[in-house]
Amino acid sequence: MLKKIAGVLLLVIGLFFAVSSLKMIFVDTPKMKSALKDAVYVGQGAINDANDGKIVIVCGPFELTTPSYDDELGLTIDSIRTSRSKQTMKLNKTAKATKANAETLTEEEKRNGVLEWSTAYRDKTLTGEGKIGNYTLSQDFIDAIVLNGTWHDYDRSELEASGYVWVTDANYSQKDFIEPLSQTQRNYKENDYRYFYDGANFKTGQTVTAIGIQNGDTLNAVAGITNNLMENELDRETAIAQGGVPGFGTSVFSIIFSLIPLLAGVVLLFTSGTRKP
Repeated sequence: MLKKIAGVLLLVIGLFFAVSSLKMIFVDTPKMKSALKDAVYVGQGAINDANDGKIVIVCGPFELTTPSYDDELGLTIDSIRTSRSKQTMKLNKTAKATKANAETLTEEEKRNGVLEWSTAYRDKTLTGEGKIGNYTLSQDFIDAIVLNGTWHDYDRSELEASGYVWVTDANYSQKDFIEPLSQTQRNYKENDYRYFYDGANFKTGQTVTAIGIQNGDTLNAVAGITNNLMENELDRETAIAQGGVPGFGTSVFSIIFSLIPLLAGVVLLFTSGTRKP
């Protein structure tokens, strides 16, 4: 019975993703391509009221008017959009002593398991405020900015004042973490925690290119594009190529991704009625 329920659930999930993928490929992507053909290339030109309501491609100096602020940790991140991820120290009770690690494990670890950092999960998104030339970026535009790197430019004095310290861990791709100072003064124990931030790495004064909808002197988000804010001053064709609609690879991946739960659901439904002799 549980197999049937799980099978039906996976089929529903797979069908949802399949329909979404097909809609993206055959409806959303062609519609967005058509809309981008009519985008007005403003470049570093002045705001023109005639462009209100239209998709515009704007170039100019980026200005971070208000940085992101983590009110829980009391930290300022000099990025317009930031995502905080958390890891927790867990006791892996299934870890077994092997020839490779037998000499490094303590007797307590051999008996009770090994302390390991859990898989990181995003637990908070932070946003600030910013401008490009004379255009103010709307909240929906900021919410769509791609995060392009792990943050490591922390204000060390602010970290210390908040009771945290910057640490590195070469076992993880992002390497840069912050954790309570008290944890660094002893051995780790279960339920210890640490954070890292992914940020949109745009600096004040840096020349950027944005794709948005002009609303007076504000840029709003364009739904469906892959990247609304890019480095450097780009021409029209390059801006659309880099920030436009999802590419062929993304479309193929979305179809493959939808097939996984579909096939798993079919297998569970077909095997749910079989009995072992």
